[in-house]
Amino acid sequence: MTKKNLPEDTSQGEETTLAQRKGAGLPAARRALVQVDHEMLRRADRIVIEGLEVFANHGVYPAETELGQKFVVSATLFANLRAAGVSDDLDASIDYGEVCHHIDAYLRNHTYKLIEAAAESLADDLLRTYPELLGVRIKLEKPWAPIGLPLTSVGVEIERTR
Repeated sequence: MTKKNLPEDTSQGEETTLAQRKGAGLPAARRALVQVDHEMLRRADRIVIEGLEVFANHGVYPAETELGQKFVVSATLFANLRAAGVSDDLDASIDYGEVCHHIDAYLRNHTYKLIEAAAESLADDLLRTYPELLGVRIKLEKPWAPIGLPLTSVGVEIERTR
């Protein structure tokens, strides 16, 4: 993960341009960044994506990365959704359709041996791409895992915060 070198404070006049993105409300000083803990996530609003099917090329065995296979992604996006609920305006929320397409493209365009690595990288990417997120929970399942025994799916579930 790339760390931005934000100053502790800004010079007079810089506070309106440094580390600002129109409408995003990003802080101008590093100490203004909120560290999200699990209690904050427990109380946060959520957008829930369940069972998104993605065909991608992840796996330890050559056949998995050459042929590809189905993965099932569930994502919980933790954010403050009050403004969207009050305004009834998509611009005040996180477009879950856009997020689904982002997840699909990300998992198709990157290759990992382990689903643990794929989930970790996806969570990091979502937090970087969507600054309004407080945190994400990613569940990545592999229903066609080459185990040689009957099973519905194997998977990992991780939760990451800012």
